[in-house]
Amino acid sequence: MNSKNNPPTPLVELKNIHQSFTLSSGQKIKVLQDIHFTLEEGEILAILGPSGSGKSTCLRILSGLIEPTLGQCLRRGKPLIGPNPDVAMVFQTFALLPWLNVAQNVAVGLEPLSLTKLEAEERIKKAIDLVGLEGFEEAYPRELSGGMKQRVGIARALVMERPILCLDEPFSALDVLTAEVLRKEVLNLWRSGKTPVKSIVIVTHNILEAISMGSKILVMGTNPGQIKLAVKNDLPYPRDEISGRFKEFVDNIHSVITEDIIPDTPDWVPPAMIANAVEALPSVQLNEVFGLLDRIHESGGRADAFAIAQALKQESTQVLLMAKAAELLDFVDTPKNAIVLTNLGNQFVKADVNLKKQMIRAQLQQLRIADLLKTKLETSENHEISTEECLEFIRDWLPNEPAEKIFDTLIQWSRYGELFGYNATSKTVYLDQPDAGA
Repeated sequence: MNSKNNPPTPLVELKNIHQSFTLSSGQKIKVLQDIHFTLEEGEILAILGPSGSGKSTCLRILSGLIEPTLGQCLRRGKPLIGPNPDVAMVFQTFALLPWLNVAQNVAVGLEPLSLTKLEAEERIKKAIDLVGLEGFEEAYPRELSGGMKQRVGIARALVMERPILCLDEPFSALDVLTAEVLRKEVLNLWRSGKTPVKSIVIVTHNILEAISMGSKILVMGTNPGQIKLAVKNDLPYPRDEISGRFKEFVDNIHSVITEDIIPDTPDWVPPAMIANAVEALPSVQLNEVFGLLDRIHESGGRADAFAIAQALKQESTQVLLMAKAAELLDFVDTPKNAIVLTNLGNQFVKADVNLKKQMIRAQLQQLRIADLLKTKLETSENHEISTEECLEFIRDWLPNEPAEKIFDTLIQWSRYGELFGYNATSKTVYLDQPDAGA
């Protein structure tokens, strides 16, 4: 028996984890910095954060799918070597084999195990029954809705009968109502004790999901991924989203994520470096920015980021990224959770489409990343550069950022503003020459 002096050994522990990946160019990107947390028996650990914060990398390390660059992953107090035999995984993309029916897809989870045919059949039937798919054993993935496909994914994990269930953004590809139903069913299944699952790890960018499910919540920041906040959530299940304590959790986590994505006080940069600082563009479409600006204008020029997210049925982190994009273009200011139109933003909302294009072009030319690429194009043959060359430049300028996503965003914004053009056939970027009469 364990005493207070001898607490139970965690199922998994990540100790002082640092993770870097090497690009094809030879450059290293640091994705995790000094990560330390435990997964205890009987808890749901929610790892929450925006894209690029290293949430899924943490999940892969504790699952034994990748080895950390520095630090240690322990399984039951001992160094983990290879895949973690305690873990079963549910993926965001369902990962079903289209040529197999439901029962056969669930059976895939049993391939690493040495079971008799009878034992396998009993496990498959039990797992299918637990997720409510009785009667669909012979159905193929093409016959199933998104929610039913994810039930198959959950059953495939449950059939392995392992103590840790890892969920990698399992509900993000589903509509809001289906996601809510499945979330509650997974939670109820875990609480019922009908499976060998002792603990759950869920990776999510949905704040409400993390608070609804997690008994411990890690809030991740970016550049590189790090734990900004670790909080114990002792609210009783099932959790009431309109209760005062639930809202208090939401507000605290909102504040941490907002400060990470659109900080009121940016990290100090030496004055001599300010002129050379290169902006990392958020992965946001311009039409999303335009919609956000219109919404703020309709609200009198000022709105709360999370109220907008709720009204638009958008993830709050995505709305914050839209606000970051608008702020880079000088269309908004972002004090705390508020988004406020600037004078330029007001002018933009009222402008016609041609003036909007001109304004986007002018604002893009104020961004260091666009200016650097423009200089490269001006000095290149025929004023054009291949996609791969552009990606290499971006990796040089922003070695810790996802170059492909920044490239896609920069080209999408620049095509609208007629600053750069893109030829999809030759995969080249070129200097655009807007019609002077436009």
